[in-house]
Amino acid sequence: TIGGKNSVKGKTMTKPLEGVRVLDLTRLVPGAVCTLMLADMGADVIKIEDPNGGDYARWMPPMIDGLGVFFRVNNRNKRSVVIDLKHEAGRAVFRRLVTQADVLVEGFRPGVMAKFKADYPSLREINPRLVYCSLSGWGQDGTYAFRSGHDLNYVSIGGLTGATLSPQPPGGQMGDIGASYAGVAGILAALFRRERNSEGGYIDIALSEAALPFVMLQWAEAVAKGIGGGAGTLTGGLACYRIYETADGKHVALAALEPKFWANFCRAVGKEAWSTSDYQAAEKQPQLIAEVAALFRSKTQAEWCELLDDADCCFSTVTPPKDVHHHPHIQARGMMGVDENGSPWMRSPIHIDGNHAEPLQDSALPQYGEHTRPVLRELGYSDAAIDRLKSAGVIRCWGEE
Repeated sequence: TIGGKNSVKGKTMTKPLEGVRVLDLTRLVPGAVCTLMLADMGADVIKIEDPNGGDYARWMPPMIDGLGVFFRVNNRNKRSVVIDLKHEAGRAVFRRLVTQADVLVEGFRPGVMAKFKADYPSLREINPRLVYCSLSGWGQDGTYAFRSGHDLNYVSIGGLTGATLSPQPPGGQMGDIGASYAGVAGILAALFRRERNSEGGYIDIALSEAALPFVMLQWAEAVAKGIGGGAGTLTGGLACYRIYETADGKHVALAALEPKFWANFCRAVGKEAWSTSDYQAAEKQPQLIAEVAALFRSKTQAEWCELLDDADCCFSTVTPPKDVHHHPHIQARGMMGVDENGSPWMRSPIHIDGNHAEPLQDSALPQYGEHTRPVLRELGYSDAAIDRLKSAGVIRCWGEE
């Protein structure tokens, strides 16, 4: 069954992944968000961190109470174990962990895990039920497999930046977070298959490929019509689907694609003459865009909200990131906020049976090596053996340095 030796017996499972143990050997964003969603669904996520600082996100500014905010938002409810995989004794500890694990997630370039004999073929020999997920920039093979990269590179070669009116860094990490979701989907599918055949499996997720579905429609339209960036149906080419500036220098989003929504908008603003059957015709767009832009510049954002919020025309404000948690709908759903220490928190968008992750608490954030000793005790190591490993520099235990 799911969880194997780690299955919870004798009590009702309250979360779908309760009893599933996940080893997280990733750093920064993609792997952290992937395992965060698994942790939010009940998995026991153990961060395996190296003795030279571990997850870089811990120490990256901006900081709150000595801990980076990037680390704070995506590492709740995980446990931290510091092991030196370059040391044979450290690899022995790691292999013992693997024997009791259901899932392993790693985020290194191809070939790195093999140096530690921690690649999938090696670990499958000691745990055939292991689901092993690799998150890498360009995938495990191909022309760019060993090349460096970040989200901006992935979304740029994938057409996302080129689809906009003026190529620029997008407002979010599509490749990184897309890979997180793809990783979760692959892991859950592999766990489901394991229920049928008792075998684990290997999942290859490329961040660059995870960005591609976000440009699926723009790519298909561009190929079919031969159009360039910013001219697409969903990228600013239509007056009815566009960002507009208001009189107070703020912005609003109009997404009235369908005739009924466009008609509702035109009626609400007193421009019924715009509501024609050919309102999306290419030749009409330059003038129509200019007229709609001039209209929106005639009122403030607040005035447009008062007029259009109830017009059922796919209208909304454009919210700066610093204000997102103040939006009334997001507050009503309890999705994100800032605690009394100024630390931002965000819940998982996956709601199962009406349940989702609790707001961030500092006590739920793992200190660097906080769980090394408890986890090794769970594996059967005595305190004396743990002390010897610590003295040899193989492991680190928080609060014992």
